[in-house]
Amino acid sequence: MKLLYLTFQEDAPLYLGVTRKIAGQARAFEKLGFDVTYTLWGGGSFRFYSGGKTEEVKITSSRKMMKTFESIAENYISKNAFDVIYFRLDRISFGVINLCRFAKNNGTGHVIIEIPNYPYLKDYIRNIKNVKPFKRRAVNAAKVIATAAGDRLSGLFLRKAADAAVLIGDKAESFFGVRAVNINNGINAEEFSCVKRKDSGGIVMVGVAGTLWWQAYDRVLEGMCEYKKNKACGAPDIHFTLVGGDEKEMPAFWEQVKKYGLQDDVDCPGFKSGAELKSIYSGADVGISSLGCYRRGLKYCSSLKAREYCAAGLPFVYAYEDDDLDGDLPFALKFPNDPTPIDIDKVAALVSACRADPLICKAEKEFARSRYDWVPIMERVLAFAGININ
Repeated sequence: MKLLYLTFQEDAPLYLGVTRKIAGQARAFEKLGFDVTYTLWGGGSFRFYSGGKTEEVKITSSRKMMKTFESIAENYISKNAFDVIYFRLDRISFGVINLCRFAKNNGTGHVIIEIPNYPYLKDYIRNIKNVKPFKRRAVNAAKVIATAAGDRLSGLFLRKAADAAVLIGDKAESFFGVRAVNINNGINAEEFSCVKRKDSGGIVMVGVAGTLWWQAYDRVLEGMCEYKKNKACGAPDIHFTLVGGDEKEMPAFWEQVKKYGLQDDVDCPGFKSGAELKSIYSGADVGISSLGCYRRGLKYCSSLKAREYCAAGLPFVYAYEDDDLDGDLPFALKFPNDPTPIDIDKVAALVSACRADPLICKAEKEFARSRYDWVPIMERVLAFAGININ
């Protein structure tokens, strides 16, 4: 069977985690027996990746880009028959509804919609507050209202255009009347090898992120500041490595570093992937997952970072509800989903306990393999949508 994984995601360093996720899901579909094509855009072209080959369609206009993407996708679907089309969408629009209908009319048997940030309208509304000056904020507010209205109106037609919805985030049994399955993010667990810990006395924390504001790494910086003020004799030194970071947000991040006097305790090597990222993991003692879901009004999260840390056998801390984490795992430490500073003493205790257990890395790796791998997750999605892969 043939499957098109259709996304309108930009292939850029800022979205490295997202594009890795998309590629991981595509590989999972392949392992489940599908002939898979998936899409990204960047560098002036919309790209279709299939069987190790890339077909590029030049983007001729930057205006109304989504309409351009939808037109390119419709043309591709008209020339290529697919049994399943799996959409990854930030929101619903009339263009998306028309594309779903076109695919159905072109012979596609199943149309599945994934919403990776459900519920998403809260993010649009919340982002208005950060826009300055007031006149620009008013313009943005008008755009958000128009976007929300388009989403609500077009969503009324989704029931007849899609067969199933996949929601990542808060729980729901339906999405605009389409029955929904709730999943968590996954990874290719075999891609990561267990880190080789070196007990140097100090503790290295690592955080990996594009957009920073809802990662709330300022909670880490505040905690480090408190830790340094009250550090007990013989307590380990603490270092924080931030991998990535949106360039728009980095000046504010460095201002916080200076404010707390942590210039010698924080470094930012930029965006890293592949062997370079794995090398950073190998030099770390604990991973920092998302700490600011409260800033988006979210309770549930299934952080890709936490899953990568786990697959690498790296203990991690987090601050959200995750169905795969019961709050009592020896390699994962949960903090409140609020603005309070991270208690670094507790982080140090987690690292110490994991260092003392020679089997913890293997146990964590096996946990990732059984809970986080994309193959069983996507197999469940296909079964929910009524697609027989046997």
